[in-house]
Amino acid sequence: MEKNKNIKVLLVRPPSRHVEGSAKPSAGFPLGLLYLAAVLEKNSCQVKIYDAQINAAEPVYPQAEGVIHMGDNWEVVREKIEKNNPDLVGITCSFSTQMDNTIKTAEIVKGINKKIITVVGGPHATVRPEDFLIKTKAIDIVVRGEGEYILLDIVRAIEAKTDFRNGDGIVFNDGGSIKINQQRHFIEDLDELPFPAYHLINLEDYFSLYVRGFTPRPVFSLENSHREVSLITSRGCPFNCIFCSIHLHMGKKWRFHSAGYVLRHLSFLESEYAVKHIHFEDDNLTLDINRFNEILNGILSKNLRINWDTPNGIRADRITKDIVTQCKKTGCVYLIFGVESGNQYVLDNIICKSLNLEHVERAAIFCKEASIDAGAFFVIGFPGETSKQMDDTVNFALRLQKKYDVFPGLFIATPLPGTRLEKVLKDKGIAKDGLSSEELAKMTQGCFAQDSDAFTAKDIEIMLKKFYQGLKINFVYNCVKFFLFNPVALVSLFSHLWNLQKTGVKVDKKLLIGKLEYKNCFKKPSQRRIMENE
Repeated sequence: MEKNKNIKVLLVRPPSRHVEGSAKPSAGFPLGLLYLAAVLEKNSCQVKIYDAQINAAEPVYPQAEGVIHMGDNWEVVREKIEKNNPDLVGITCSFSTQMDNTIKTAEIVKGINKKIITVVGGPHATVRPEDFLIKTKAIDIVVRGEGEYILLDIVRAIEAKTDFRNGDGIVFNDGGSIKINQQRHFIEDLDELPFPAYHLINLEDYFSLYVRGFTPRPVFSLENSHREVSLITSRGCPFNCIFCSIHLHMGKKWRFHSAGYVLRHLSFLESEYAVKHIHFEDDNLTLDINRFNEILNGILSKNLRINWDTPNGIRADRITKDIVTQCKKTGCVYLIFGVESGNQYVLDNIICKSLNLEHVERAAIFCKEASIDAGAFFVIGFPGETSKQMDDTVNFALRLQKKYDVFPGLFIATPLPGTRLEKVLKDKGIAKDGLSSEELAKMTQGCFAQDSDAFTAKDIEIMLKKFYQGLKINFVYNCVKFFLFNPVALVSLFSHLWNLQKTGVKVDKKLLIGKLEYKNCFKKPSQRRIMENE
């Protein structure tokens, strides 16, 4: 494969754009780019990675009114791309909300040299490839689906001086009309992929962002937990939740790395990069319970000194008491469950979750007994859902927290591009085409409160208010319960606050609440583990 050495590939993650009302600026791990680079390197291609989100001296700054920019400014982006002098630039668009910045990056590339081939990939590119080509002429190719081998085929075609637009999984503008080639088959054997090309980035930069608070994942107080890496050990989802877009760009068939591959990967990260915390980002980490058990047993037998969590959520019906006990032994500090609704009818007939709420409560009990922090995702505002059913969800979420310490997150149903939810809402005239990045960002952060058949936007506001009031009540309840059983901790807390005040520190409500969370009263996962180490 020596012939590919002449093609210089630069993989780019653009700066990110955050609008008022959306998520806080943060930079996760560019795992997709690392897999792309690893496959290219394995086939003797020259490849570099430029992550524009993490190199700036000041990570975030106001770009315009209500808009925050994270990463290098656009002039620096231009300079760094030009300095690399690439033949091909691959640009990732991880979220629909970042489409505008992806397009701007491509336009900068073409401004440097029109002969540079620009390729865009990612979830939105898979679901709505035409969105990019309609808005700009600066993008030569949009990739649909898994990009590892599609990008390799493009590089090989350029090297061979053949038409690089002929391959499967490619979308391009053909003389004014958009041509969509047939989808490429998903990778069946994920073990054939090399480990991500970690050596092409500086992991210490990402660890530093974690320490500074620019992370999208939970912050834990364990020693060296900032040395965190995200892993995806499986791809695809056989389920059919109305709001989820995973199967649109990863397929319905569940594909996985073997337990052996995962364990070798974990050992590599621990030995080569001193990684201490793993975020298992799988959508179906526990689908094959035998494989999951193999991974847990291997962590123990290899004596891997790591902690881990499941920030994307796992299914509660795949959890047993023995498995939760084993999770605890292997360093699990936080299990999140995708519950979605506290009403069984909504789960079965509206969301199509195929989940029994009895299994959720059972999993909560197992986590409490094993002293593993647990969280749960809930969603309200589905078309066809009633106010009473949404109320059931709020009540169920708060009860899980009060009774079993399961920390709840409540979201509003959002019509992500390509999902069945989007189609339903469009048919009802609630959702619309051509949403801007700002509109998408606000929608995905809980600002899509719209009137529907059986409820109004006001009903959702009432539910959210009840939910957050319930969190406050649970907070007070946990504080009282905690200090009744730990009076020494109460004396210690007030002594600590008194000493702080004597040194000139203002002891206000915010500080007090923070200290109470620190003392484990609220069971907040990001602080809870401290008590075990005090």
